[in-house]
Amino acid sequence: MHCPQCNKISIKNGRYKDFQKFKCKNCSLQFSERSLSFFHRHRYPEEIIRNSILFCMFVSTRISKFMLQETLQFKPSHVSIYRWTLKFANHLANLKRSRSFSNIWHVDEKFIRVRGSKDDFAYLWVVIDDKNNMITAHVSLKRDINGAVAALTKANKIAEKPPDILISDGLQAYKKACKKVFGRKTKHFQAHFKTVVKMIGNRLYFLSNNRIESLNSKINLWYKRFRGFKRLATANLWCEMWMHFYNLIRPRVIPHKTISIHAII
Repeated sequence: MHCPQCNKISIKNGRYKDFQKFKCKNCSLQFSERSLSFFHRHRYPEEIIRNSILFCMFVSTRISKFMLQETLQFKPSHVSIYRWTLKFANHLANLKRSRSFSNIWHVDEKFIRVRGSKDDFAYLWVVIDDKNNMITAHVSLKRDINGAVAALTKANKIAEKPPDILISDGLQAYKKACKKVFGRKTKHFQAHFKTVVKMIGNRLYFLSNNRIESLNSKINLWYKRFRGFKRLATANLWCEMWMHFYNLIRPRVIPHKTISIHAII
C-alpha cells in the first residue's frame, strides 16, 4: 500500500482490531486500512455510523440515538451523530454524479427559517426535471429576481445545458430570470395545480407544477427535524445533502437506479 503522505511503498506493521496497519519506509508514517476511508479516527463500528446517518435523513439526532440504543445496543452522543451526518454531507457534495437531466424543468420556492435573515423567512429554491431528479437546491435570504437567477444559474451549471421548457408558479421573478439565464430559446410557462395545454412544435404538452409540489411535501418532512438553520451556508449544505440523498439513495414510488450507502462510504 502507498503512503498517503509521500506516496511511497509502505510495509505491514501489525494489526489494530480487524484492520491491517502499515508503516512507510520513507517518512515513517504509521496508518491503517481505515485511515484512508470515511471512518478515519472514528471509534464506533462502521455499521453504527452508517445506520445513524440513514436515521438522520428522516428523524432528529436524538431520535436516531434512541433508535440505535434500542436496536443495536449502542449509545453514541447525539452530537457525534450530528458530526457524522455533517461529514457525510460534505462527502456527498464532493461526489461526481450523473448529469443526464431531461429537457423539461420545474422550479419552485418554499419558506424556511434561517437565523439572521431580514425577513421572517428565508427561501429554498428547488429545480427538478420531469423525471423527478433534483437538479439543484439553493437557499437565499430574499424572494426576488436575484434569488431566482442564482438558483437557475446553479442548475444550468450542474446540468451543463439549458432546458427547452421551464415551468414555474406565478412568481414574476421567474420570467425575467429565465430570460436572463437561459435566453430566448428556453420557453417559460406558468402553471400551478391546474394543467395547462400547450402545442410546442409538433407536440402537445400537458404542463403543471404538481410534480414539484409533491416533492415539497417530502422536503417538509425532512426539514421539520431542523426547525430552522443557524447560518445561510449551513442551510445550503444541508439542503444540497438531502438533494444528493434523494437522487442517489432514497427509494421512490417510480423505480429508479439507487446506490447503497455502503457503496458511498
